Amino acid sequence: MKTKKPKATANKPALVVHGGCGSVPRQEEAPRNAACERAAQAGWKVLQAGGSALDAVETAVRRLEDEPLLNAGTGSYLQADGVSRVDASLMDSRSRAGCVVQAPLLKNPIRLARYILEQEAHIMLSGPEAVQLALRLGHATGVLARPAKIAYWVEHLNESCQELDYAAMAQEWKNTHPRLGTVGCVALDRTGRLAAGTSTGGTGQCYPGRVGDTPVLGAGTYCTRQAGVSMTGVGERVLVLLSAKSLCDRVADGLPLQAAAQSVLQDLEGLAKASAGLIALDVSGTIVEMKNTAYMAYAVRR
Repeated sequence: MKTKKPKATANKPALVVHGGCGSVPRQEEAPRNAACERAAQAGWKVLQAGGSALDAVETAVRRLEDEPLLNAGTGSYLQADGVSRVDASLMDSRSRAGCVVQAPLLKNPIRLARYILEQEAHIMLSGPEAVQLALRLGHATGVLARPAKIAYWVEHLNESCQELDYAAMAQEWKNTHPRLGTVGCVALDRTGRLAAGTSTGGTGQCYPGRVGDTPVLGAGTYCTRQAGVSMTGVGERVLVLLSAKSLCDRVADGLPLQAAAQSVLQDLEGLAKASAGLIALDVSGTIVEMKNTAYMAYAVRR
């Protein structure tokens, strides 16, 4: 007599997005929250229709990149020379990844990160060459300078920025961090696969070509079979600690997702009291959103 194999049970999809952490004017909080809700709903529709976690993350992050108020894609801050250079990374639970670094004028860098991931060859492309590839693929480019971001650039265009005095700019950065912002998404689909993605316009008024944590795997984004995470905050500190990978490693070692997230933020607080936030999701569908700042925009679907 043959025994019947148990039927595979479908996972319950889940998704979480963030729109960056830090300190923002009170009147911006509601619009930022609404932007995250729109992005979460766009990604959630993909999951409800049976789409993959990777599709959902790309969809949600692209929506976040299209929000002028947020610091990614079309809403990116300008670097000290008046140019927006964007970063993005995308990774799934099969260890596939794609990263875009310091690409000027690229409206949806997460889209190029997805293309790189799917090729399963190079993982990271940077600068004008990355933009040239995006153009060949038919991706949208354009001037990313929105009125509010131009106003911010003009307001903070001091002598050190005009002269691109790296030492003076570095000292100013250490004395007072500018407003923070990044966007990201983590999703779990019905097959039990996870994906995580992060995108940013970087730090406003920074030295041209500055790279933070967002496009670096293990720092701003990481995903395993057990968990996925997207970070936001002071990128230099997140980069030094490889915070995203650290969280996933702790989950792999048996630490619950909530405890792993708390320990990662504690590590960041211990390093120059770094401001940071994160969203994380594990294969059981547990969602964590956490910050050590006054505010972080986020939205959840499950």
